[in-house]
Amino acid sequence: MKKTLLDEIHATLKECMPFLKMERYASWNKNTSAGVGLAPFFLVEPAEEHELKQLLSILQDFSVRIVPLGAGTNFIGSDQEVSSLFLRLDRNAFSRVREKGNSVLECGGAIRLTALAEIAAEKSLGGISALSGIPGTLGGAVKMNAGANGYEISEFIREIHGISLKDGTEYLWRRGDDGFGYRSSPLPEEVIVTSVLLQMLRVDTELEKGWISTEKTRRAAVTPKGRSAGSTFRNPPGGIAGRLLEKAGCKDLSCGACRVSSQHANWITIQADSSASEQDFLSVLTQMRQAVWQKYKKNLLTELCFANESSERMAGESMEKKLKILVLKGGTSSEREVSLISGAAVANALRQAGHDVTEYDIQEPVVTEEMRQADVIYPVLHGGFGEDGTLQKAMENAGLKFVGCPSQACIDAMDKVVSKQIMDREGIRNAKYFVTDSAETPLPETFELPLVVKPPCEGSTFGLTLVEKPDQWKPALELALKYDKTALVEQYISGIEATVGIIDGAAMPVIEIRYPGKLYDYDAKYTHANGETQYLCPPVNIPEPAQMEAQKLALKFYRAVGARDMLRVDMIIDDQGKTWILEGNTLPGCTPSSLLPKAAKIAGISFPEMCSTLANAAYNR
Repeated sequence: MKKTLLDEIHATLKECMPFLKMERYASWNKNTSAGVGLAPFFLVEPAEEHELKQLLSILQDFSVRIVPLGAGTNFIGSDQEVSSLFLRLDRNAFSRVREKGNSVLECGGAIRLTALAEIAAEKSLGGISALSGIPGTLGGAVKMNAGANGYEISEFIREIHGISLKDGTEYLWRRGDDGFGYRSSPLPEEVIVTSVLLQMLRVDTELEKGWISTEKTRRAAVTPKGRSAGSTFRNPPGGIAGRLLEKAGCKDLSCGACRVSSQHANWITIQADSSASEQDFLSVLTQMRQAVWQKYKKNLLTELCFANESSERMAGESMEKKLKILVLKGGTSSEREVSLISGAAVANALRQAGHDVTEYDIQEPVVTEEMRQADVIYPVLHGGFGEDGTLQKAMENAGLKFVGCPSQACIDAMDKVVSKQIMDREGIRNAKYFVTDSAETPLPETFELPLVVKPPCEGSTFGLTLVEKPDQWKPALELALKYDKTALVEQYISGIEATVGIIDGAAMPVIEIRYPGKLYDYDAKYTHANGETQYLCPPVNIPEPAQMEAQKLALKFYRAVGARDMLRVDMIIDDQGKTWILEGNTLPGCTPSSLLPKAAKIAGISFPEMCSTLANAAYNR
């Protein structure tokens, strides 16, 4: 029999590291929770950090892919032997837990979260009971920033120690370095976690044990019985994977020994005492993705890891079509410069997502041949004909597919007076107001200072004035009337400025806006001459009930104006926690400091993913 690279590695390791625990022909059935995969694989298990470093030093002489296996809870094996070496840290040596003082625990990367929570509770330390039901090891949880019940493992991490599987060098991350995101960590892919310093909380031992027991019970009640790899797909933007799969009719889809659970549509269970093939598993997974895509145009991304690289690529391939997209930017409004920056950013993001993108500096709202040739038009225009519905109406008349709100929604949202009339009609809380077309209008007796004066149809706070003294009244009207035929006067609402972005009908997290002056004006948004503006998400000073109301009213405004694809709703949250809607922006900015991309990122949606999702939604209308 011809000797393979893995055979050569096996022989070398037996000679150089006879003490190393390894299995040349390991079984996926015995080493992963799902047991999927018919071919054997090569498994090594170093027992100490010095063994791991020695192993990696030897492997430098071989061109071999090294894959960390962990507890194998979300791992799918292969039907064909792959030329990779699978590495699992010894569960005894790398599961030690030591107290470091000040409620800090040093924990081995191979310890399971349930065991860690129980050991910590015995030491009257805790806080992670909410995460105790997550299957798998601490190292795996750290690499994917695992979360449950509103908590993420990253909230407790002080330091991460690891080893690069490429060259054996040590890796260190400390709190304050580049941070974690939704289901993502700053750790390089090739780093295996050896230990983690966790900042715990002082707790009552029995109470913490009770929380751990409660979480075990809860998990057992919602987890399908039998073997599986856990949740198959992560939640997509604006949806819960399990609900989408269930509504798409995926329960009980099957192939061979693999079947979608009738209890939870995001789990593929494995028939007991059966050999489950990777091919059958991938068949079911593909059927699930296709069903959701056809019904909802949602691109599900898997939570799983694959032994076979080609299977991993296939499972990660987007269901979305690569499109020919024309990005419109520039325009002729006072916000032209912002539009040019936003348009370039959107075009770059779409290219990163794999689309064929052309940028066009549009000067008038007419349909061109370039627009007719595109699969999708992506307007990134602020103010003027790009946002007031003029361009959208022209594209609708030409039967073109474009990203963003229909023309009537643009018209209604762009005109702040019309928006307020719609809010009044729909019972959406907004500030008391009136409209004038004359700078000679006297200061109204029925309003109290301060007042906000602004042009109804301008964006980026052009022409905006906070009137605190009577002598500021007339200049404020004159400034607003330079930009528009009328001036909108509103009662000033004291409180916290905030915004809620909406993408594809889903409300994003609330962003609290903290700026140096008295108004969130052009300088606070873009130039920062008076100091930097802070965007806090999650908010620091907005209670959770107020955040929920803010999202609810933002969605109500979105539906009331007939918006589509995206909208950013600006608001004030007063001292009593009440939300006052200010306005909606149908084409929110996409500069590095813009708020919709910030909110999407917090929700786990990258900028390229956001832009691509919107482009594909437009194409599939």
